Amino acid sequence: MADATSEKQNGSTPSVQTPHGPRTRTILWCVPRSCSTALTKCLSFCKETEVWFEPYLYCKATTDTVREVLGLHLPRQYKGNEEQFRQAGDLFDKICHCEVRPEYLSFASIGKFLESSSERHVFVKDMAYAITPNEYIFLPEGYKHVFLIRHPLRVFRSWRKAMFAQHSALGLLKGEAAVEESYDLERDCPYLNSGGLMIKDTYDIWKYVCENLDSDPIVIDGDDLLSKPAEVLPKFCKAIGLPYDESLLTWDASAEITKSWKLPADGLVGNLVHLYGTAILSGEFLEASKPPSRDEVTADVLRCSDEMIKYYEEMYEARTK
Repeated sequence: MADATSEKQNGSTPSVQTPHGPRTRTILWCVPRSCSTALTKCLSFCKETEVWFEPYLYCKATTDTVREVLGLHLPRQYKGNEEQFRQAGDLFDKICHCEVRPEYLSFASIGKFLESSSERHVFVKDMAYAITPNEYIFLPEGYKHVFLIRHPLRVFRSWRKAMFAQHSALGLLKGEAAVEESYDLERDCPYLNSGGLMIKDTYDIWKYVCENLDSDPIVIDGDDLLSKPAEVLPKFCKAIGLPYDESLLTWDASAEITKSWKLPADGLVGNLVHLYGTAILSGEFLEASKPPSRDEVTADVLRCSDEMIKYYEEMYEARTK
């Protein structure tokens, strides 16, 4: 793979023809609670599309958990470190009650898997906080990077609720963190420890792409998608090269299509019901509820939102209208 700091011509998907037309390669970087899983499910119904669901995020989550629980530093490379990844997989199995494929927990392996796919369309949905600048070297060549954002008050209020519920169900919370009223996002949510609070992490990759890969990458806002899907979805599909049809505005509400997603373990998304349950059973984009006011959210949500609002606003101004 090329060095992450090397400059490339642009971030467009290469014009590679297949017997059925051009192929596409897309990575959607998003913030949590931005309707990204519903969008991924929707696009899963595009023909000849291979969907990867948060591959780098599972690498990060496993790396963080192995360090915390086992006191081990999990390498980025799978080859030559198979035993350490086997231990990581065993821990993953116990927590998520799924039989994991250990090679799917390596940053380096994920980049290679994505580059080697032979499918006509490959769509990857991932969280930007899953990968730091030190890991940009593991991003696959030939992919178009696009971004999905949402207002921080919405993100952090919904994320707080979901993470408390999911981690409580898994038995991972103790002390003050185990009480919803005293749960604090910055202190108790393990995925906020990068310092970017998920939103600046998204901003950082966006700036990297703007400066090195594509001067004008696609940015969409989750509330725009929910309020006017018939306008936003066709523009998005056209921009990334996926065939659009009006039938994409409604889809099969069962979770069957999600079984085809590429994940480190079968059944994983279905097991994490507090994070994905509503979205994987969705059948259309539902209009968003009224935005929360500042006096309706907890102090930690307000604090995180105030720290991140400037990054959101800059990306919002660059969004596809």
